[in-house]
Amino acid sequence: MAISVQHIRHATSIIVINKKRILIDPMLSEIGQLSPVPFTRNYRRNPLTSLPVSLNIFENVDAILLTHRHFDHWDKKSISILNKNIPILCGPKDKSSVLKAGFTKVISIDDAYEWAGITIKRIEGPHAPGLTGVLLGVVSGFYLKTKTEGSIYIVGDCIYTPKIEKTFQDLSPDIALLNASEAEMIWGTVITMTREDIARIAQLSPKTKLVAVHLETINHCKLSRKQLSEFLDKKNLSNSVLIPKDGEIISF
Repeated sequence: MAISVQHIRHATSIIVINKKRILIDPMLSEIGQLSPVPFTRNYRRNPLTSLPVSLNIFENVDAILLTHRHFDHWDKKSISILNKNIPILCGPKDKSSVLKAGFTKVISIDDAYEWAGITIKRIEGPHAPGLTGVLLGVVSGFYLKTKTEGSIYIVGDCIYTPKIEKTFQDLSPDIALLNASEAEMIWGTVITMTREDIARIAQLSPKTKLVAVHLETINHCKLSRKQLSEFLDKKNLSNSVLIPKDGEIISF
């Protein structure tokens, strides 16, 4: 493989695949510039952590991949500073809003799409179970594959479902980014994957290198890197799951 991932912060990463730099779910606001997530157990302003890189690294990305438009994945700062002519790959429900924000090259992916020698497949899923899932809506995950460099699955804020399970079984991605922060609403509903979900995926798809992100940045995200690391140690999964620091680059 020749894929790399620079984990920026929360769900924001830059992946390099087929020599293309793809920015995932940009949230570029500085510490405390965003409101707390509503209906959660504390009201700390977001983000909780500073951006670990200079904004100029986002000037030379080749595309943006947007899983959904919640403010912790697509904030006003990103909308204001990113090049409006960068191609944006997104789900059908996000296209009109991204166009209204002034971006000119919005590519809506319903099922699959070929871009720059990369096959991109969209895997839709709920953000949460039950009524909360209906209120939050569906989000998009994206599976990217090239002929020579392998594959990476950006799962997004999809919770663990039989569809996600089948995706890992059928596609067996080389790498997967998991938003696994155990983000929780005030009534107790968890709206991202959990540490137990990471363990299930590691057992289900042992050839996949898992990268746990979406941690320690937004006020409703409960799971810390330390807690996750201790859990993985107990499950003998430390070699299967990477927990990158903010700004860290991982090459595969």
